[in-house]
Amino acid sequence: MHVDGNEVQDGNQRIPTVGLDHASAALSYRTNQLGFLYEMARLHGPVVELWPGTVLVTGPEEVHSVLKNTNRKFSKDRDLRLRKSKATPGSQKLTEWMSTRRTVIASMTVEMLDEHAVWLSKMTDELADQMLRRRCINDITATLERVTSMSIARFCFGSRDAAAIPRTAQAMLDALFPIFSSPYEFPPYLKLAQPREWRANRGIRKMHAEVLSAAKSSGEGGLVDVLYRSGLDDTAMADAMTAILLAAHSVPAAATAWALVELARNRDEQELARAAATEWRSSWAEPPALGWVVDETLRLWPPTWVSDRAVDEGGVCGSWRLPPRSRVVLPFWVIHRLAECYVEPATFNSRRWEHLSPPPGAYVPFGGGPRRCLGARFARAEIITMLAVLLQRLSFRVEGEGTLDARTTLSPKGFELLVSPR
Repeated sequence: MHVDGNEVQDGNQRIPTVGLDHASAALSYRTNQLGFLYEMARLHGPVVELWPGTVLVTGPEEVHSVLKNTNRKFSKDRDLRLRKSKATPGSQKLTEWMSTRRTVIASMTVEMLDEHAVWLSKMTDELADQMLRRRCINDITATLERVTSMSIARFCFGSRDAAAIPRTAQAMLDALFPIFSSPYEFPPYLKLAQPREWRANRGIRKMHAEVLSAAKSSGEGGLVDVLYRSGLDDTAMADAMTAILLAAHSVPAAATAWALVELARNRDEQELARAAATEWRSSWAEPPALGWVVDETLRLWPPTWVSDRAVDEGGVCGSWRLPPRSRVVLPFWVIHRLAECYVEPATFNSRRWEHLSPPPGAYVPFGGGPRRCLGARFARAEIITMLAVLLQRLSFRVEGEGTLDARTTLSPKGFELLVSPR
């Protein structure tokens, strides 16, 4: 590559750089992750090199290109512990994982989602009673998470005994948190000596053991039956279930929490959503205005707010050719705020979705391409169900300016949600 001032020449267009050395850029990122990435994209455009080997991509066309070409020109090359994945493009491991993904997605039928919505609506009714007794909720994400963690366990294991799954999943997430939140990536030989890696290994072994125990217990139904019928062995089933359970443990809770906070901030939005909630009857028959609230929440506050891809041999991204062996950062929170299709992008406005159809790459709360979140349909049905039941029962106000926690899942914090009966 040819360096010319603050720009790197590679392909048809120059990839600008931020003009900071690696240490300075990394420090700015650690200090304010969202703000730093937003400013770099706003100042330098849809593709910019943050530091050597790391490229920020935020333009819809470029984002769509990266996501669409994942598993070919780009790869998801890290596992749960951010170690090098064996599921590389062209490998048997990747072929097997993609087959498992297709099986899971196909199993999420309308009938299965509707049946689960009936169960979840009863659980959410009980949650509404608890919230009314408390009146002031200062831990809204954690409060909702207690329901969503039971919800995904039930969806995965049917009538089997999965009581230990939610707390085991939380323990595993706690063990993984120091790895996710660390700004440092150690070489493999140093990782082996780190206590955080030992805790993560123990957490994964414990999770796999609990998944197998639940799968072998008496009962029937759920995704576990689908996976076993598809021919998966115990190891593959435990791997797939672990990925699903961890992803669905907190993401729907965070999204529902953000929706309630935004509705509590805006009485007109809340009344529009409540009117739609009265029309709700099942997870699939989604009232349009309630769907708009979910769309706008996921646009403004995507719980999974950033992802990345590896570039092995070099890949084309719009008008840019990315350097081989570099890493692409895709910050969905930034992408949704800079896409030109959104008027006043920092404002929560669910009505924008009545006539809005974003171009490819401009709305990606669940990612896209062949590695799009396999639980997207389930998550959306879950959020719709919980919002519908809570809005039918309760009114919400919010106190406090609050802030957000972007260390892992993007979650609201510092808010007090005040609850009253309708």
